[in-house]
Amino acid sequence: MHRRFLLAAPFLASAAKAQPGFPDRPLLLVVPFSAGSVNDLLGRLLANAASGPLRQTVTVENRPGAGGSLGIQQVARSKPDGLTLAFVSASTIPINRALFRNLAYDPQRDLAPVVIAASTPNALVVPGTSPFRSMAELIAAGRDAARPPLRYFSPGNGTTQHLSAVQVVNATGIRAEHIPYRGPAEGLTALLANEIEWGFAAVPSTVPLVREGRLRVLGVTGTASPPTLPEVKPFAALGLPGFEETNVWYGIAAPAGTPPAALAVLRQAFRAALDEPAFAQRLADAGFYPTAAMDGAAMEGFIDRQVAFWAGLVRASGATVD
Repeated sequence: MHRRFLLAAPFLASAAKAQPGFPDRPLLLVVPFSAGSVNDLLGRLLANAASGPLRQTVTVENRPGAGGSLGIQQVARSKPDGLTLAFVSASTIPINRALFRNLAYDPQRDLAPVVIAASTPNALVVPGTSPFRSMAELIAAGRDAARPPLRYFSPGNGTTQHLSAVQVVNATGIRAEHIPYRGPAEGLTALLANEIEWGFAAVPSTVPLVREGRLRVLGVTGTASPPTLPEVKPFAALGLPGFEETNVWYGIAAPAGTPPAALAVLRQAFRAALDEPAFAQRLADAGFYPTAAMDGAAMEGFIDRQVAFWAGLVRASGATVD
């Protein structure tokens, strides 16, 4: 396995002095998904928060396409000067590595980490008018041979939402039919119109609809109830273990070859933003869990587990992209 993505430059306060002129120009953060997405929301929050410590504007550019691989490729091929960054996630690193047969870059070889910033659970949602008020009721209906398979949405083959649903199907033995849509908004729209029965969505995108009574959350991935939905239990507490690693994580990366001193300055700035109590609370209010600082060894172990975990789900789903 390539290690370049996994091994971060040491996070030293003195590193900022090693390159006093950096950054001397505005920075660009490429978010490889569309405006208004969960990735875009968090990317813009991080860009704004890091602009202060960096004393430079961090501009966000949306570059969607091919499951996020187009935007990541753009950054991987850019000049490694620390001024062009990628917003990365579980989708664009471990999942795309397993999903794409002919990926034009190696996310571990061609990127250098800046920070793993935050994570959020995926929530299993049904319409607010659904007869299913618990996971037990949904599972019982899915196992009923007299009923047609329960249709579930996703924003596309191989997405974290699709793979989370595959995990539920495999863990419970329910009969289910996958209906992929072009994006999360389209899938949620179909769910709200009762065209399908269930699906997964990132917690930040569900909270407003839950509070309006239009969606009901039956369970979440991870190990704890989301602060924004404290009444919702994680799957392990509902008798479905194995979903502890299924939270979706997000971070910032630079092109491989970026000078270690520049990486250290970037890490220091983004960590300063994440460790600011008001900003951490803002993330929590939006449904994100800020991630504690990781050294190289901890990051390596985390990514190793994530690559193996999501690759297993990709294999189980049968999804591939040429």
